[in-house]
Amino acid sequence: MPSEDAVGTATAPVVPGPGAGPARHRPRVELRSLPGLTAGVIALVVVLAAPALLPGFKLDYLETAISFAVAALSLNLLVGQTGQLSIAHAAFLGVGSVVAVELGSRGLAWPLVFLGAMLATAVAVAVVGVPSLRIRGLQVAIGTLVFQAFAIDLANSTGVLAATRSFNRPGYLQSSGHIYYLSLAVLALVAFLLRRTRTTRAGRSFVAVRDVEARAAAFGINAGRTKLLAYALSGALVGLGGALFAFQQNSLGSAVPFGLQPSLLLIAVVVVGGARSSAGIVIASFFIYALPSLAPSGLSKYIQVVFALFLILAVLFQPEGIGGVLKDLDRRLGDLVAGERERPNPRPMPTDPVEKAHSATALRQVPRPLAGRLPVPALLSARDVTVQYGGVQALQQLNLEVRRGEIVGLIGANGAGKSTFFNAVSGLAPVRGSIRYRDRELTTAPPASRSGAGLVRTFQDMGLVRADTVRENLLLSQGWLARYPAAAGILGLAGTLPTEKELRRRADMALDLFGLDHLAEERLGDLPYGTMRIVEIAAAVAAGPDMLLLDEASAGLTPEEANQLGYRFNALRDELSLTLVIIEHHVPLIARVCDYCYCLESGRLIAEGTPAEVVAEPDVIESFLGAGSLKPARGSA
Repeated sequence: MPSEDAVGTATAPVVPGPGAGPARHRPRVELRSLPGLTAGVIALVVVLAAPALLPGFKLDYLETAISFAVAALSLNLLVGQTGQLSIAHAAFLGVGSVVAVELGSRGLAWPLVFLGAMLATAVAVAVVGVPSLRIRGLQVAIGTLVFQAFAIDLANSTGVLAATRSFNRPGYLQSSGHIYYLSLAVLALVAFLLRRTRTTRAGRSFVAVRDVEARAAAFGINAGRTKLLAYALSGALVGLGGALFAFQQNSLGSAVPFGLQPSLLLIAVVVVGGARSSAGIVIASFFIYALPSLAPSGLSKYIQVVFALFLILAVLFQPEGIGGVLKDLDRRLGDLVAGERERPNPRPMPTDPVEKAHSATALRQVPRPLAGRLPVPALLSARDVTVQYGGVQALQQLNLEVRRGEIVGLIGANGAGKSTFFNAVSGLAPVRGSIRYRDRELTTAPPASRSGAGLVRTFQDMGLVRADTVRENLLLSQGWLARYPAAAGILGLAGTLPTEKELRRRADMALDLFGLDHLAEERLGDLPYGTMRIVEIAAAVAAGPDMLLLDEASAGLTPEEANQLGYRFNALRDELSLTLVIIEHHVPLIARVCDYCYCLESGRLIAEGTPAEVVAEPDVIESFLGAGSLKPARGSA
């Protein structure tokens, strides 16, 4: 059995494959980006020249569109990135506006007014988001609708909509042109912060909650805290939009957008603009909030009809809305200018573990406080583990042990309880009994803390985010290594930059180790299922585990790829000093790589020992391998 410091060598046949190098086409990157860059520059020039092209009263419409664009972007943070729906975002915009006028009318400087509105609205939205910790989907949306109705009643009963108080604007921000440029600056700041959010731990956590919430804990993500963070951040941004709206209007009166219709319109803007596309949402905001007023009077009503028609067409033909149209157009123009991009080989490239020893060495360097030699021989010990769902016992008094440096197999028919045991170990199932890891009790530990303790798993039906790239998924898996506060990451404070750089280095090392570096920027969902399984293992290894729980890792692989996978398992143990527990139906793979094996049936342990001993057990043959295996071959004595 290898020690923690041992670095062995694993030999595996290296089979050359097509496209055996990273297909990155770097010489064409700048040329391919030229159409999008040109369009962006033209749009920027037109936007900056608007005060010289439009009279002041028409510029006001653009300013209003910008404030609602900020609100729509904040809603997109919930809908597009976190998967939480709010039907009260116009009410939240109104809260920000009222707070801003309340503070601004008392002579407070406008930057402090904006900050106060952001803080107050962030608290309000976070409070409304608390029920999302217990309920999901439409129920959450109904909860926000209740707040919408409450806000309207409160506004009417308190007379806030009839107030005539004015904002205390400084002299240098009185003209429409100056207010317009301030609005543009706020919009640019919000777009920058959202872009920063997507590339930090917070943004990756939002996406995990959106797409794989039930498994987010496996990445060290607390789903409840992540939702509250998303609500608070969205609230801060919509509060900023509300303060900007109040600043533009100077005095609110009945202009405060508390109604249900503005909230539904914001949702429509996000849908038409395209969730996760800031540019598409800004364009949609301009289309609905400014264009009808800027167009000749005879055309304004038709613009509304066109917008409604586009909403229907977007749902039917382009789910990504205007953002999807822009993406497709940019890709087609890029292909026209630089030639069609060659797709890389979608399969992992064969690698030699000896040649990749440098990557293995880099991945072993994890600053884990719990690292060190164990005082007991067992790395993982399960005693009398029972998992019960209603009247069904998925696991019954299970006892097993995994020693450091072993590769342990877990076999059994479908429904035997193998994945349930993994769920019990990773905190995703209710457990009675004891599970000790590194001589510490796991059953009382939060599920999100287990990857940080060195216990990382994969899932039977893919636990990664298929809408993200391969590299983004490897960054997601390292969530516990990104210990910086969410606000620090979003603001790009100096301490977060080295951390993100190190996470990317580790991701690249894992990609190199598994022959996936040529697929780093490919969307995971566009790859063959067998490749996705390898990506999931690479993501688990990038997280820096001591023990790796692999649930049917060879599913979807060809026989040759499954054979190569066996060599990778040995390399993970020998080169990275990992301990592996493998759920597998491919018995030859178990027999070739495992040191010890357990067989389950209906949640009970029916056999244990070396793979050869287990597969020779009559109960195992009858339960898992097939009762026919017990019968002598025809013609035998």
